[in-house]
Amino acid sequence: MKPSRHYRTSIASLLPLLLVCPATPALPQAQPVGPTLRAESMEVLVDVVIRDKKGRLLHGLGPSDIVIREDGVVQPITAIREVSIAPNTPSSESPAPPKPGESRVAVREPVQMSKQIRLVSLVYDRLGPDGRRLSRQASLQFLDKDLGPNTYYGVFTIDRSFRVLQAYTNDRALLRLAVQKATSGERSNFSSDSQGLEAMSAATSGSGGAADALSAASQGGRGSGAVDGAALSNEEANRMAKEMSDLSEMVNREELGRMSVFSLWAIIKELQKLPGRKMALYFAEGLQMPTGLVEQYKSMLGDANRANVSIYAIDARGLMTSSDQSAANAKLAEAAQWSRYARTTQQETAAGNKQEFRSFDRAVDSLRANQQYAMVELAESTGGFLIANTNDLRPHLDRLSEDFRTYYEISYRPLNQAIDGRFRAISVKVNRSDAVVQARDGYFALPQIEGQTVFSYEAPLLRALSQTPLPHSLNFHSRVLQFRQYAGLQHSMLVFDLPMTDVAFSRDEKAGKYRTHISVLALVKDEQGRVVSKLSRDVPLNEPLDRLSGFKQGRFIATRIVNLPPGRYTLESVAADFEGNQLGARKSVLVIPPSSARLGLSEICLIRRMDRLPEVRDVTDPFQLARGRVIPSLADTVASGSGRMLSLFFTIYPDETAPDKPKLVLDLLRDGKILTRSTPDLPPVEISGAVPFVANTPMDNLKPGQYEFRATLIQGEAAAQRSFYVNLE
Repeated sequence: MKPSRHYRTSIASLLPLLLVCPATPALPQAQPVGPTLRAESMEVLVDVVIRDKKGRLLHGLGPSDIVIREDGVVQPITAIREVSIAPNTPSSESPAPPKPGESRVAVREPVQMSKQIRLVSLVYDRLGPDGRRLSRQASLQFLDKDLGPNTYYGVFTIDRSFRVLQAYTNDRALLRLAVQKATSGERSNFSSDSQGLEAMSAATSGSGGAADALSAASQGGRGSGAVDGAALSNEEANRMAKEMSDLSEMVNREELGRMSVFSLWAIIKELQKLPGRKMALYFAEGLQMPTGLVEQYKSMLGDANRANVSIYAIDARGLMTSSDQSAANAKLAEAAQWSRYARTTQQETAAGNKQEFRSFDRAVDSLRANQQYAMVELAESTGGFLIANTNDLRPHLDRLSEDFRTYYEISYRPLNQAIDGRFRAISVKVNRSDAVVQARDGYFALPQIEGQTVFSYEAPLLRALSQTPLPHSLNFHSRVLQFRQYAGLQHSMLVFDLPMTDVAFSRDEKAGKYRTHISVLALVKDEQGRVVSKLSRDVPLNEPLDRLSGFKQGRFIATRIVNLPPGRYTLESVAADFEGNQLGARKSVLVIPPSSARLGLSEICLIRRMDRLPEVRDVTDPFQLARGRVIPSLADTVASGSGRMLSLFFTIYPDETAPDKPKLVLDLLRDGKILTRSTPDLPPVEISGAVPFVANTPMDNLKPGQYEFRATLIQGEAAAQRSFYVNLE
């Protein structure tokens, strides 16, 4: 079962949801083609378990018996060996693994392994009472069977947070204690609020369910002047409960899925650093996989396959009397009901339009609403399998134990060495009619950046940065804005600013929507060429046509906090417009000078707009002020005219040890001559010691041309100064 290859994003009600789309468009033919991003001697290692149709392991197979295909093309096998480890007993040392590029004939006899480390991760994800009991019993049985001299177990739990209960060890007493702790206590109830909202919705809907909600949506726009006030009140209550229930369910699924995916990812990231046979036993009662997490989920699977980590999923609900597919069917039926309503109704309302717009998102969500299917995909994509719908786990654990101890290691060098970010499907066939093969089903051809996760959509962007000359059909700005140095690090903000004026879009008049797809990537590299910080976004849009004019006038702005020691860096940035097959890339030098000054000013930037603060203010984000969040712009040209303001933002850093009060002087200059000067009062100093400042300059009487905005901070004998140059048109 292969992970889905390609995805698009729809943004509805400010929440991104993924939609299925065709393959990523090719990069523009007109662009100069530079060197393809390649891996040096890229090799793929696959752990393969081979049984006959009766479930018995097959031994003694060699290269003439096994064929590996990648995307349907037969691949040359560079090495193959059978590994066999007796449970709980040491054995002789195995031959050294093949070096990259070394071809080696198969080892026909089983190789007894004693030096190869085996790592098992026991992961428990939000289990109920029955699930904890079943998981505890299974885990302890597995520990008793498979705890050899070079086998190490780690114990982890996932709930509202990720916890390491036991680091990797082969101490049986410590492991049993950790398992007991992991399978005790109560889990957090994420779903109680949404269940209450669903109950409210059902109570106000009567027996009609979603049909009543449709009626409420169609009549909800009549206002309070309706004759039947009581009926209107019920309809409004029904509509509100439905919308609250939908939003709560969406947020809960996102939170649960994010915690599960990123916790598993954290384990995989650490296992990447170690050699040996690696597996994770994932005990859960289903896996939430909202469409908004699919890109991260794909990257997590890619890292698991690159690290050769096999995940075995155990559905701890045991024997089930109902299927998870019923939830998926319910979502699909609801989407179909709203779609029928949208096609047949003669009355258009805002509430009805909102629900109609969400119908497609509901249909997409229904594809991943089966939580057991998500566990199947997780396991089979990494070479494991799912244990589910049983209260007797012993025979399945015996098979899992055999998988862990007896398998073939097969490596091959792909004929296609291009790192293009695409999914490469792997199939392993054995020239025996009774053979049943278990192996991971593929990998994403992604480059490796030390300390960074590479997403599949970033591959064409990285290729663009390797071209000579750089492509430049798409215009954008990128910059690292420097604020203040703390503890030897320059606190900065990496800003990416892409004007949407030149971004292409497709119109779907029948659906009343437009479609576009942009991706951006910015890398900060040190003098050795190592990536020290990365900003990356992938934004496919599928929006109503009435928002198109606003889209064309807007700017896509992304920011990321960056803390850098003094030194010389390179900022490499690239933007892609996949709908219009346009690319733009640039490279610039970034210098962080050493500083010990107590008095200082940050760099100055334009304010695009002010947004509301998130629920919890991030005090490390210099753009989050007490009254709102500044959305910066890197544009150097603004429109002037009557009633317009030149709005600029910077941060003041007074010297807290100086007895004198700081004084701020603001000048507006043209051709070196001061046109206006002001000395505004400073706002109170924040607890961080900074004074965020917004300067608004009227442009009523300013003629088109280039201007300099200069800020000078004076405190006692010390002074600091910054300038910002802008073109008015």
